[in-house]
Amino acid sequence: MQLGSMSKGRKIALIALCAVAASGLLILIGFLTARAVSTAALTQPLSEQLAAPEETAGAWRLSVDYAPMANSTDAPAPIITFRENAEKPLPEDGAVLNQGDPYEFGGTIYSNRKLTAVTVSISCSHNTQKPYPYRKTVRLNGQTATYRLDDANTEEGKSLAELVRFEDLLVGVHTLKIVASCDGMKSAEVFRTRFYVVGPEWETITKENFPDSYSEALAFFKDTKRFLYRYQWVNGRYILADPEWEKEYITTIPAYPDGMEWNVHVDAVPYFADAFRYLESSYVRVHGTNGDSGIVKASYLISEYNGCYVSRFTSSLKAISHHTFGTAVDVNASMEPNKNSPENKTIIDDDVRDHLVYNGILTENGIHYYDFTYDGIYPNDPNAIPQTCVNYLLYEVAFYRAGFQWAHYYKSTSDGMHFCLSEFVTLKHDGANGLRKIFAYIDPPEDALPTAPTDGVHTPLPDDTPVDEVGE
Repeated sequence: MQLGSMSKGRKIALIALCAVAASGLLILIGFLTARAVSTAALTQPLSEQLAAPEETAGAWRLSVDYAPMANSTDAPAPIITFRENAEKPLPEDGAVLNQGDPYEFGGTIYSNRKLTAVTVSISCSHNTQKPYPYRKTVRLNGQTATYRLDDANTEEGKSLAELVRFEDLLVGVHTLKIVASCDGMKSAEVFRTRFYVVGPEWETITKENFPDSYSEALAFFKDTKRFLYRYQWVNGRYILADPEWEKEYITTIPAYPDGMEWNVHVDAVPYFADAFRYLESSYVRVHGTNGDSGIVKASYLISEYNGCYVSRFTSSLKAISHHTFGTAVDVNASMEPNKNSPENKTIIDDDVRDHLVYNGILTENGIHYYDFTYDGIYPNDPNAIPQTCVNYLLYEVAFYRAGFQWAHYYKSTSDGMHFCLSEFVTLKHDGANGLRKIFAYIDPPEDALPTAPTDGVHTPLPDDTPVDEVGE
């Protein structure tokens, strides 16, 4: 039927019908488009769901490890991001700032929900005296989803950039964090950086700071510049190493428990690598009055790490600790026999010498292991091995073979947690007063790599507990 032959009424009805059909088609297209966009948003990374500012504004620092508030069912999931101000960035990792100098910084917090608060916290390693812990917060009352750090439109009447005063910081290694919260999210860390604050005056570690081990340290390092470095006092016995020295000579290796990173001197890396090879390829078994540990990989005996590189003097404030050079490590410090005390010398000596019997190398299901019988009563560690014997076994099967000394053999005290490379220890493991029992070892495969385990017992210290607090 041609349109020209239709009556006027029919023409009007047909035109109306076409208009309705066109409208329906447009609605269907819109629905499908919205569905596609929604599906894409659900499958793409969280950071891409939020429209990013111009790329010239700086780099993203994002955390999506949020804790949703109770009764929060709103969608989409809350997101908070931070972008630095390219002209006024925060200190870079490893930056060195002069004590007393102001520092201008900027940046913007972005969220897909209304922001409620933004906090900057700054901690100083091994220093809890005022002004630490340093913490400044601005409250936004959920009025905006974007906050510039220099914006004074806050409940406090000042901007976060005004409240944070770098000139108040003391000498030390600092960690700065920015944490923000929004509707539906308690908090999210969106930025972190580690930097140094140094004063104008420096001191230098000298030969006089070594009461009895300078010759051992020099023999190990061979060059004084590798261990006699500049420092500044931080708090108590803790010091700040020259950042340039630290950058050149301290490195990080994956270790124990569970791949935890250890900071060590570059000259000590081969020794630690050898110890790790022995830890990963050695197995022990202890059975007797305390039960049966079963066959346990030696590396699992490290259930707690307590520090390698920590710049400080001993409690005398005159003698230097060898942790200051990254050539010593403390492990299993919470076990009473490993704490630094004269009494523990007799406790470990008696239990290992008189109650722990070595039966030789045995084999079970293709695994060669060092077999021991124990007839004492001292409580077990998490692996069902007497606590008096745990660090002895670590030293016997791994650290001794790798060239370390054991501070249980100090002259007047026992520091059973402490294995060291560059210092003098009075007694010898294989001497008249030593505890050595194994004289034939299980050699690791030639291709064995010094890798740390990814499972096993793991009981780390709380985040704010200073490492090496009780060791040498």
